Amino acid sequence: MNRRDAVRMALVAGVALATGAAGPKGKVNAASLVRPGDPVYGNPHGQVTIIDFYDIRCPPCRAMNKRIHKLIETDHDIRYVPVEYPILGPAGMLATRALYAARMQGGYRRMRALLMSQKPVPTPALMQQDATQLGLDWPKMQAAMAGPQVAAEIAANLARGRALGIHEIPAMYIGPVKVVGGLTSADLRSVVAQAMREQRGK
Repeated sequence: MNRRDAVRMALVAGVALATGAAGPKGKVNAASLVRPGDPVYGNPHGQVTIIDFYDIRCPPCRAMNKRIHKLIETDHDIRYVPVEYPILGPAGMLATRALYAARMQGGYRRMRALLMSQKPVPTPALMQQDATQLGLDWPKMQAAMAGPQVAAEIAANLARGRALGIHEIPAMYIGPVKVVGGLTSADLRSVVAQAMREQRGK
């Protein structure tokens, strides 16, 4: 997708969402999609919220993750909420289970940063290696990965995405704008600026 197409798609989606033509009943805004317990990066009270549905094993998702984190380092009025959406196969599901289990030990951010930068395909042995590297309790993690709490959290995220009609990733809501597919850094800033103007215009 080239830059012009990406921005056009974002703007068209934003118009559709603003009129209630897409997503759940009523207007969809990223801020309305945040749920208690969701991880938050950037400014928790930022004027513009970015909800990012992604799979750990998705290369375009990884690229967008880097661009978004670079953006929130300089724009302190953004709340970034990643939503794990493992739809690309068993490896991504395994990594997501490991991430949620790590969160139960306070290791979410460290584990996510590691998983989003690793090239090897996730395996139980690699997850054990990662847990050890981060100083996490692997036996507890392993039990949590197979437990009902992690399964329920992942199922809830999958249901949330399906309810929004998300079948491709990355899929993001930036304020009232829905973007499916990757954006360049310049396009990301452009869509955020558009969302910021709309928020300030209310």
